[in-house]
Amino acid sequence: MYSRRESREPGVGGAMDCGTPTGDFKEMMAMDVADSAQVYTAFLVYMDLLEVRNWHDVKIHGSSELHLIYLHGLEKEGCIPQLIIPTPVSMSYSHERIQQFMKLDCTSDEAQSISSILLAIVESDSTVVYYKLTDGFVIPDPPDFVEDMDNKQWRKKRLRHLR
Repeated sequence: MYSRRESREPGVGGAMDCGTPTGDFKEMMAMDVADSAQVYTAFLVYMDLLEVRNWHDVKIHGSSELHLIYLHGLEKEGCIPQLIIPTPVSMSYSHERIQQFMKLDCTSDEAQSISSILLAIVESDSTVVYYKLTDGFVIPDPPDFVEDMDNKQWRKKRLRHLR
């Protein structure tokens, strides 16, 4: 059931891959970088990513500097790794704090800067909502007009607007 995790030993940069939910929670508590509420929030997000959303290679990291437990994982195999910041709904962050999140290093061999993070907001009923935050504006993908070209209504509407 927990085959997505490789070992129970601490990894590079404070990362851990654990074997059981109880072990995962104990490892988060043992990191001693955040208060118990933030650890519990991180654990809920961790379990949501692994068991509900089927993410791969989810690793636990801690930052004593930021007093924070954060996660790093792959939404799908072969995708770009993502940084996830678990937070309770009652917590508020300044722009400076979010910029500090953007500068987090997940492993020592990753020299690239993070262009986006996922802020995982946990409600008191354990509902998790994910918000993608980027450093600056992101240009949206252009709309896909190929599908609309086959639509007769779209062609008629276009002809009306051209007249």
